Amino acid sequence: MKIIQLHIYLLMWSQAAESLTNTAVTLGADVIISCDLDIKEIYWYRQKSPDPPVLILRTFDRTSEGAEYENRIFKLKYSVKTNSRLFIRNISTDELGVYYCVKTSEPQKFSNGTKIYINESHETEWSSLTITSLLLNVLLIIALIGLGKYYLQARRFKNSSEIPQSTTSAQYSNDIQYAAVDLSMHPSENRPCQEQSIYSLLQPVKSARLVFLFHQ
Repeated sequence: MKIIQLHIYLLMWSQAAESLTNTAVTLGADVIISCDLDIKEIYWYRQKSPDPPVLILRTFDRTSEGAEYENRIFKLKYSVKTNSRLFIRNISTDELGVYYCVKTSEPQKFSNGTKIYINESHETEWSSLTITSLLLNVLLIIALIGLGKYYLQARRFKNSSEIPQSTTSAQYSNDIQYAAVDLSMHPSENRPCQEQSIYSLLQPVKSARLVFLFHQ
């Protein structure tokens, strides 16, 4: 089996390497590869250097029979369209390589190879857009953080400027209340002093009047 596989590998390489059809694809896209043999019963191979060719499936003359897969895993990615065209669903890097269709009956006949590769220009453009989007998001986050810090600092400055004013007003109010309480608590102490002062002022007046009357 290994000798036959090696023979097919060498035969496919020598015949198909001279005439490859290059097809650029985008990762995640669906791809259809045509077979130029115009035969319904064929094998589809995929060759990915330096690995040997891999048999994917076999088609039959009767469309009702469908395709026979070499591995069940291939059913998730590969299927057959009309005219034995190979359909690749949601292509990834694992499906890249050179594809061949081979006649099942003798003498074996190989088609021209179809090389599937990534469209680098599209990938580069997509990468540039991704990087630009990331940079814009980073700048937006930085701007939001800066605005948040500015808002917090403004709030703190406003609060710190209002605290001394409220403290001064409260102190002034406390002083007034204290003065009022102090006056109300000592009314009796000041009254004798006031009466004594008034009496001392009136006493000389009375003495002067008595002297005047005596002389008369």
